[in-house]
Amino acid sequence: FSWHGTQLGRPDWGSSSHSIALSAELKKERMLLHFIFNAYWEPLEFELAPTDGSGAWHRWIDTALESPQDIVPWREAPKIPGSPYRAESRSVVVLFAPLSGANIRDW
Repeated sequence: FSWHGTQLGRPDWGSSSHSIALSAELKKERMLLHFIFNAYWEPLEFELAPTDGSGAWHRWIDTALESPQDIVPWREAPKIPGSPYRAESRSVVVLFAPLSGANIRDW
């Protein structure tokens, strides 16, 4: 896994930081996950890693959205246009992307 801030590979561990992101590769599941935590009082844009040509990022959870769009069944998660992702103030976001050769319908 890798820690990030609003930019990939640049987490802000300072005492005044209000945001962090984490990406993890689940090799067995052939899935890449990206978690965004924005505790800041304003929206922030978070850079996303390239998906290695395997497919787009999908938005599984975004607590800033109205229900029922805030948390959707992962097989129904909509594709997002890519980097950056705008995380609204005081929100949590979970994105996923299939690794090369994987298909979300097979999970």
